[in-house]
Amino acid sequence: MSAAVALRAAVLAQLRAIAGVQRVADGAGAKAAMPHVTLRDIAATDWGTKDRAGREARVGVTVRDDHQLPARIEGIAGAVEAALLALPRDLPGWRIVTVVPVRCAVLGDGTARWAAMVDVRVRMLEQED
Repeated sequence: MSAAVALRAAVLAQLRAIAGVQRVADGAGAKAAMPHVTLRDIAATDWGTKDRAGREARVGVTVRDDHQLPARIEGIAGAVEAALLALPRDLPGWRIVTVVPVRCAVLGDGTARWAAMVDVRVRMLEQED
């Protein structure tokens, strides 16, 4: 299984376990009751060693909410970040070495519509047989 496929499955499982989220979507175009979470693209680059394949991946999640105040989306964004940081270290064919937060930002448009962007960097190595 490719690193991106294994990582995507693990991330979606973690996100679906977050309480209070109406829907978790894999990719753009989510139309759901608020608040909802969308897993954006996973961008992976080489992070291998001389004798093992490795990947460094950027995982991005967007949270959308229409609550009057930002407190609810801030709580959900914190839960999303915690879920990503708690990814299981053993994935099919891969071992996660590190998960590091890159960004957690809440943005409002002035009409009680909020978006939070949560991004982490994941470094992983192919498991030896």
